[in-house]
Amino acid sequence: MQPNSSSKRSNALNNLKRQPPAVKAGSGVPRFSAATSHEQNDAYMQDFDAAYAELEALSLARKGKTSGIAAHRPQPTSSTSQQPHTNKAVGLKITAPQPSQPLQTIYPADILAGWRSGPQDPAGRICNVSELPLMCSSINWASQEVVVGSSDHALYVVDVQSGKKRRTLYTKTAGHAEWVTACQYLPDGQILSGGMDSLLCLWEANSNRCQQLTAHAAPISAVDVSSAGMAVSASYDKSVRVWDVAGRRASESCCLTGHAAPVLQLVCGNGDSVISGDRGGTVICWGLTTGSPSSKLKDAHTGHITALAWHHGAGGSCTDSFFTGGQDGHLKMWDPRSKGCACDIAAHVNAKGKGAVGNIISAGSASGSMVVTAGADGTVKAFDARSPLQAVSQAKLTDFPYSLAVAGGLALCGCGDGSLLVIDLSSGQTLYALGANKAAVRGVHASRSCLVCMGDDGSVYMYNFAQ
Repeated sequence: MQPNSSSKRSNALNNLKRQPPAVKAGSGVPRFSAATSHEQNDAYMQDFDAAYAELEALSLARKGKTSGIAAHRPQPTSSTSQQPHTNKAVGLKITAPQPSQPLQTIYPADILAGWRSGPQDPAGRICNVSELPLMCSSINWASQEVVVGSSDHALYVVDVQSGKKRRTLYTKTAGHAEWVTACQYLPDGQILSGGMDSLLCLWEANSNRCQQLTAHAAPISAVDVSSAGMAVSASYDKSVRVWDVAGRRASESCCLTGHAAPVLQLVCGNGDSVISGDRGGTVICWGLTTGSPSSKLKDAHTGHITALAWHHGAGGSCTDSFFTGGQDGHLKMWDPRSKGCACDIAAHVNAKGKGAVGNIISAGSASGSMVVTAGADGTVKAFDARSPLQAVSQAKLTDFPYSLAVAGGLALCGCGDGSLLVIDLSSGQTLYALGANKAAVRGVHASRSCLVCMGDDGSVYMYNFAQ
């Protein structure tokens, strides 16, 4: 008996969610194996593409379409035959500018003196919200709460002062059907989340009600909010989508196509500027108002684009320059005025020529006017933000870096062994370490007096610092 369409769809979804093949024992893969993950994941991504194509065909069949691509879907382009851009900003709704959280709130420059010696209680406050790993997080210091997305399909909102859970974002009729892979607070307190199920959920502030946004056709990789208050999402379906979230019902403003590989990274800059990076090594700078790319950097890196960051000056203002990191271990600075790469350094490349840049932060005075990176070679490095990038300091980590933040000239790096290292950026000295998880620390957030961490043990850890 032939399987019905429902079982075919289920099989295709399962293929999309398969884990990459395990590395065989004795294969000689280094401890920080992200340095060789490009080779390890090639077969997996080929299977992903095949499963995605199967799922797409089934979706079209369910809608009664036998050929072509749905009008709401991007047409993938090949690396050898680039198709013209068809990004249309038809009906694009530009909302009144709303300030998102300022850089000084996300990465504080002014911190209490106790940060340099350690928290008041090294054990911290622990709120266990799930038996499964937490995958993503976003902080709202104005309301003193953090939201974390879990592989159990739910999101949890935790009060960072009391250490107690406020609410669960998952109901019988609303929420994700798979891992939550990205989440972001919007300026008005709403929460945008994305999942492996390809869904975006827009959660009302102080509520567990949500609107489901279904335009994407593959897992969500990243979400962000522009300084104008527009929400932006990236997906393995090779598209970037822009959302008007100002009204009572969110709606899609435009779909940005141009990537020929799954989009892995996304970050919003000044005004309507957004940069995105894909698995094929391409970076695109977009204008949300026009719905078209202002520049496209094909083969910006060898392998995946693993990190993106806008350059912020000493005062915290966002400039037009930005940084990219890739699986080739290189850190690059791009200046639109020079129409090319302003600086290229092998920031995280080991003796065998392997590496990967996992995180990049340029946060003005919060990072000591330096660019801070963490990489697969197990180090955190600081560079003078001016071009050419000059090395300032380096710190060796206890394990692979999973998360990074900065505060008052300190780097806060969460590692795979559950430790949170506090590093002086000027000297590269590790001041102390906290046991901020029983497994990988996947999220780190800091304020003037508080540190919040989350990760694979399903818990949120909170610490307070004294003057």
